Amino acid sequence: MPSKKPVAKKATKKPAAKPAIKKQAKKTVAKKTAAKTPAKKTAAKKPVAKKPASKKPTAKKSSVKKPSSASRSSAAVKPLTPAARERLRLAAAAQKKREAEARAKEKARQAAAVAKEREAAKKAKERAAAAAKKERERAIAAAKKERDRIAKEKLREKEAARKAREAEQLRKQREKAAEIAKKQREKEAAEQAKRREIEERDRANELERLRRLEEEQRQAEAERQRREAEELARAKAAEELARKRTSKPYGNERAFLDEVKSLLLQAREETQLTVDSLNARAEELLVDRQHVEFDGDSNMDVGSDFEREQWKEQAERSAETIREIDVALTRVADGTYGRCDDCYGPIPKERLRSQLPVFLCVDCRRQRPWD
Repeated sequence: MPSKKPVAKKATKKPAAKPAIKKQAKKTVAKKTAAKTPAKKTAAKKPVAKKPASKKPTAKKSSVKKPSSASRSSAAVKPLTPAARERLRLAAAAQKKREAEARAKEKARQAAAVAKEREAAKKAKERAAAAAKKERERAIAAAKKERDRIAKEKLREKEAARKAREAEQLRKQREKAAEIAKKQREKEAAEQAKRREIEERDRANELERLRRLEEEQRQAEAERQRREAEELARAKAAEELARKRTSKPYGNERAFLDEVKSLLLQAREETQLTVDSLNARAEELLVDRQHVEFDGDSNMDVGSDFEREQWKEQAERSAETIREIDVALTRVADGTYGRCDDCYGPIPKERLRSQLPVFLCVDCRRQRPWD
C-alpha cells in the first residue's frame, strides 16, 4: 500500500497549471496589443475600449485533476494519508492563490489598459480638438485673409476709381484749358485779323481818298478845261448864233426868194379858198341843223353837229397855215426866210420848195415831233 503514494503526487503536480497561465498571459498580451492598435489609428474618434474577456485560467481546472479510474480504484482501495491530503490541500491553496494573483494581475493589467486607452482617447480627443481648433483658426485666418484681400481689392478698386476720376478731371481740365487757350488764340487771331482788316480798310480808304482826291483834282482840272472849252465853245456858239440869228441864208439869192414868195402867195390863196370853203360848209350844216330842229329829227342833229365841228377844225388849221405863210412872207421880205428857228442853220432849198411854209430843218424837226 505505501508503495502507491507517488501516483497521487504525480496527479497533483504544479507544472500542469503553469502552461495555462502562460497561455492566458500570451492571450491577454495579444488582446492588449490589439486594443492599442485601433486607438492610434482613430485619433478623431473616441475609441471604444474593449475589455478583454476575463476568462478563467484553465489552470484551475487542470490544477486539480480528477483521478483516473485506476487511481480511483487504487484510492478506493488505498485511501490517502493525512499528509497526502495536506499536501493536496496546500497544493490546491497555492493554486488558488496563484490564480487569484493572476486574476488580480489581469485586472490590474486590464485597468491599466483601460486607463491607457482612456488616456489615448483623451489625447486623441485633445488632438482632434487641437486639430479642429487649428482648422477653425486656419478657417478664421483664411476668412480674415479673404476679407483682407477683398478689402484690399476694394481699396485698390477705390484707389483706381479715384485715380481714374482724378485722371478724368485732369483730362477735362486740360481739355477745358486747351479749349480756353484755343478760344483765346482764335479770339486773338480774330482780333488781329480784324485789326489787319481795319488797317487794310483804312489804307484802302486812304488810298481811295487819295485816288478820289487825285480824281477830283483831275476831274476838277478836266472840268475846268471842259468849262473853259465850253465857255469858249459857248462864246463861239454865241458868236455863231448871233451871226446865225442875223444871218440871211438866201439873202443874196433874190431870184430864189422871189420864187419862194410866189409859191407862198399861191399856197396862201389856195389855203384861203380852202378856209372859205370849209367855213361855208360849216354854215350850211348849221342851216341844215336849224331845219332839222324844226322838223324834230334828233339823230340827224347829232350827226350834223359832229360834221360841222370837223369842218370848223379843218378851217382853223388852214387859217393857222395862212398865218404861218404870212410870217414866211415877212421873212422873205427881210431876207431871213430859210433860216432854222432852232439851230439857225440854212434849210435846204428842196425842203423850202416842197413844204410851205417851213421854219425847221430836218434834224430839228425830228427832235420836235410834237409840232
